[in-house]
Amino acid sequence: MAMADDPEGVPFFYTNVMQAFLGPYDFVIDFGYKRPETAPAAAPDPACRVAMSLSHAKTMLPIIAKLIADYEGQFGKIPAPGYDDLSKE
Repeated sequence: MAMADDPEGVPFFYTNVMQAFLGPYDFVIDFGYKRPETAPAAAPDPACRVAMSLSHAKTMLPIIAKLIADYEGQFGKIPAPGYDDLSKE
């Protein structure tokens, strides 16, 4: 769901669903917005698509993990259903 641009003019989106795709050279994430009143099987409204190299995606992993760990250290554990199952693979 597109939101108002931020002060620097960069488009701002809110998303609550995502799908990721992997190719031999690229990593693609489709972000979307699923309205609470939408049927469970309905496709979410598309918001944006972000594509990057596999190296870039892998480099982002520890950066995101550190940001989340720092946040949780300050404010407490963030509930994330299914996270523990996926992170053990």
